[in-house]
Amino acid sequence: MLGMELLNLTIADPRHRHRLKELTRLREALLDFFLGDNAFSSTGKSWRNYFYGFAYAAALQRTHSRI
Repeated sequence: MLGMELLNLTIADPRHRHRLKELTRLREALLDFFLGDNAFSSTGKSWRNYFYGFAYAAALQRTHSRI
């Protein structure tokens, strides 16, 4: 699972230690959704909603960097 490997590398990077709590909670919820009992009752839609904001912010940043 390449996405999980990238998430683990991000967690291990000291530059992201101020985001450690959110990143480790994300890893826990993803593992629960894909491999566990889905104790958090996640859905495909809830994951799309969660990641949409990040995708939107990245798109805005790309647009502004071109100007």
